[in-house]
Amino acid sequence: MDTTELIINVLGFVATLFAIFMWVPQARITWQNRNNAQKLAGVSETTQWLSAASYLLWGFFGALSGSFWVMAPSLISFPLSVATIVVVRRGRRLPPLTKSIPIIPMTTGSISVITTTAPLPIVAAVTAPIPIMSSGPTSSSGPAASSGPAASVGTSGAPGEYTATGPIPVLA
Repeated sequence: MDTTELIINVLGFVATLFAIFMWVPQARITWQNRNNAQKLAGVSETTQWLSAASYLLWGFFGALSGSFWVMAPSLISFPLSVATIVVVRRGRRLPPLTKSIPIIPMTTGSISVITTTAPLPIVAAVTAPIPIMSSGPTSSSGPAASSGPAASVGTSGAPGEYTATGPIPVLA
């Protein structure tokens, strides 16, 4: 084998590798999404048919001309094109992946509220002022309330200032 024939064979081998590996991403994505009709919708079936016809013609040309490296990519790429067509056609017949289920039940255009629990009872609350701090005697229930003067509601020493909404013991 002379150098020219070796270079031609190496060039044919490299070109064949590129032609075969060109299909790997497409085949991987198609196979991973074979059960997802939405993602398979992006694969053109027409392009796959044209590719299959092209690979078939190149395969025949390589076989008739005696050039293995012209025919070699067709041996891999033609079956991949046909397999992609089969997967895409099957994927278009699949039902949608999810079914739409309403979260809130609708009846004639208005929202109906369904309650399954009893309403909470209303309990009367008793409120009283709570002493903040005391320096006086303590009782068994805690510190005693301050016996000093308390600020009254609505009084303030400076104009534009407001007091609290209830009596607050003045800390002494």
